[in-house]
Amino acid sequence: MSIIGVFLAAGKSERMGTNKLALPLKGETIGSASLKTALLSRLDHVLIVERTEHASLEWIGEQYQAPPFLDRWSLHVCKEAEKGQGHSVSSGVKKAESMGADGVVILLGDQPQLSVDHVNALISRAHEMFAVSASLRTLSPPIYFSSACFPYVKELKGDEGARRLLKNGQLGTGAVLAVKACEELEDIDTPEEYDTVRRRIHERTSDTSANEHSIMEAGSA
Repeated sequence: MSIIGVFLAAGKSERMGTNKLALPLKGETIGSASLKTALLSRLDHVLIVERTEHASLEWIGEQYQAPPFLDRWSLHVCKEAEKGQGHSVSSGVKKAESMGADGVVILLGDQPQLSVDHVNALISRAHEMFAVSASLRTLSPPIYFSSACFPYVKELKGDEGARRLLKNGQLGTGAVLAVKACEELEDIDTPEEYDTVRRRIHERTSDTSANEHSIMEAGSA
């Protein structure tokens, strides 16, 4: 069974005022940190959906443009990306279907806190019609769709997100997978959200370093 990731990176970042995927985070960029999760998961391949052939060069780290990651992803240009996310989703799924995908996982390029474990949990539900992520009862990408859903997903356009299909019941019943930590599903749209995520990651890193230092001191005592 072939499961392909459709990685949405064609947004205009209007609320951020600059290409948010190229902003620094965790020693790389928001886009690279998000892509890394997809590449380390059990997805068979990752399609990066972009507006142009060169747009992704702003944010994809050099380490992902060389083995062993280079063969794990490919670029797919959606010429109608500026018309809304629905066009990017539809275009990406059409491309995945042409590659023989039995299912897809729709991923956002601005979810750098998402865990590999959660993506793999979605993939493990490949026998379901669909599987959607959730936090505090709120449904969110990433979302797994089986090939039986493709005819519906390919009809998305404009600003219609994949969640619309879940809300109107077109796809029947599927699985809902809660994340272990709410921040996994947080996307970054504004400067304020960017600052919040950076601060949280800095604090987490500082706490880890302090704990390691304490352990070393205890071991030498």
